[in-house]
Amino acid sequence: MIAVHFDKPGGPENLYLKEVAKPSPGEGEVLLKVAASALNRADLLQRQGQYAPPPGASNILGLEASGHVAELGAGYQGPWKVGDPAMVLLSGGGQAQYVTVPAELLMPIPAGLTMCQAAAIPEAWLTAFQLLHLVGNVQAGDSVLIHAGASGVGTAAIQLARMVGATPLVTAGSQQKLQRAEKLGAAAGFNYKEEDFSEATLKFTKVQADAGEGFHRANSAPLLHGGPSTLTAGSGQSLPRG
Repeated sequence: MIAVHFDKPGGPENLYLKEVAKPSPGEGEVLLKVAASALNRADLLQRQGQYAPPPGASNILGLEASGHVAELGAGYQGPWKVGDPAMVLLSGGGQAQYVTVPAELLMPIPAGLTMCQAAAIPEAWLTAFQLLHLVGNVQAGDSVLIHAGASGVGTAAIQLARMVGATPLVTAGSQQKLQRAEKLGAAAGFNYKEEDFSEATLKFTKVQADAGEGFHRANSAPLLHGGPSTLTAGSGQSLPRG
């Protein structure tokens, strides 16, 4: 099969297509014929030599993909059948013609989405959905502070927050990124390199000043830091900043 490959770390000019062995699904796995694969920051960092795949993962780029089930692993008794369309979250290997994946990680593609759109859902959009709804329980009327508002997770979180009637606020490191976030629905944006985003957020949301200390901790906090009126969602990733 053909896969995206690089021999040495660097820019996109180092990428090329290479013939590699087609993987075979093991027990509990399926083989997905890839139709589309999205690009994530981890892919860029891996290409630059700044991020190593998890132990046992494919060294081929690609953390999410969409396609059709091409083969079932030995003894598989689940609901998936050869030919079924699916999208999937991966530890690597998505930027190839085929990828093996544990069957439980396959997800049906929502009606109305193209293969290209579906390939961009599992990593960023499901992460944002998990943070906002499963962890943060965001409701209509809430204010949501989203760090890295122009990132993949950030842009998804802005739109998901708007869908439930919450007010998304963002931080970013440049005016260009803030403008991008505001075009997607951010009510306000704060450049953390130029201003104290905690004070700006408190002013915007009219939260009492004694609740502000939580925002000062937000940059180094876990994924979510909640307050009575405001929820802060950051990337929380251990990947180095570019």
